[in-house]
Amino acid sequence: MSPKVAIACSGLGRVRRGNETWAHELAEALHADGESVTLLGNGPLRTACPYRRLLTVPREHLLWRRWLPWPLRYQIEQSLFARSLLRWSRDGRHDIVHVADPQLAWTVRDRTRGGRVTVVYKDGLMLGPDWNWRFDRVQVLAPFYLEDGAARGADVSRWQAIPHFVDTARFAPVAETGGQRPPDPTEGVPSGAFVVLSVGDLAGRSQKRLDWVVQEVATVPHAHLLVAGQAMPSDVAAFERMARPLLGDRLHLRPNVPPPEMPALYHEADVFAHAALREPFGLVFLEAMASGLPVVAHTFPVTRWIVGDAGETVDMEARGALAAVLGRWQARPQERSEVAGRARRRAVETFAPAGILPSYRRMYAAIRAGA
Repeated sequence: MSPKVAIACSGLGRVRRGNETWAHELAEALHADGESVTLLGNGPLRTACPYRRLLTVPREHLLWRRWLPWPLRYQIEQSLFARSLLRWSRDGRHDIVHVADPQLAWTVRDRTRGGRVTVVYKDGLMLGPDWNWRFDRVQVLAPFYLEDGAARGADVSRWQAIPHFVDTARFAPVAETGGQRPPDPTEGVPSGAFVVLSVGDLAGRSQKRLDWVVQEVATVPHAHLLVAGQAMPSDVAAFERMARPLLGDRLHLRPNVPPPEMPALYHEADVFAHAALREPFGLVFLEAMASGLPVVAHTFPVTRWIVGDAGETVDMEARGALAAVLGRWQARPQERSEVAGRARRRAVETFAPAGILPSYRRMYAAIRAGA
């Protein structure tokens, strides 16, 4: 008998972060693969797998935004969602609850201690041994985290390295989808222009360092920068005030692209650039690679492992390092094409669902067997 799994994320149906994307795509893939899985969230969501909305007070509630700081709003949302999840689970609907929000994971683990429910915590925030010792099972996203945990003296025998995956049928190069790159995909982009894509939260508090990408692309003659990501109107306005003087009409903003339109977004670019210094994983790397885009990113060990031969990693704190790679790829389309082929190949061979889902199934089976 396979374990019944609940994958829970309080922001599902309301916000789009890496956690929400992970939970939704994993639940749908496991369901399609025959796993008994239920997805738990708070907002309305169209999904192919069983989905249950649980009560909480959203972090973005207008009244709360006015009176409470973000950390407190998030804490309250998580606490109330945990209570709803615990009430829902009382009749034995599942054996395993798999979550990525630290507070939610700990609250459920604390309240079910000694019971029949096993909490699996996905450490997508690089919290490491100082936090992960609290859980019977931990999913980390790359082998580096296992090695780092062991080096720090942690017992990692119940940690498992399972990376994110990407739907390589949905995210694919234009040539493989039977279409072609539009001559003018985004208003203002000249036909045949060299387009650099960067995806990340446009808010000023974001660690994605989109401002660094702006500054570097500005020094590459004739290169256009396409920026997409979740953003409030005020965030978009602030970002444009920063970037427009540097790039002029070479800047193109596409905030809040709906998920179904994301594959087409990657078709609008020639290369993908990301300047975050410590990205816990980065689903956008996989989406770009699967779409056949060469990737340039920081030299953080996890990022180096993800990118492999699908592009280059450079010191994103060194002025000119990113610009040098972009300039070379702009001037050498044949080299760029070769890297694009390797990017697609790495995504298919290493990060496609068929290669990743068995690791989840083995982990769940081991939990059920008490191993």
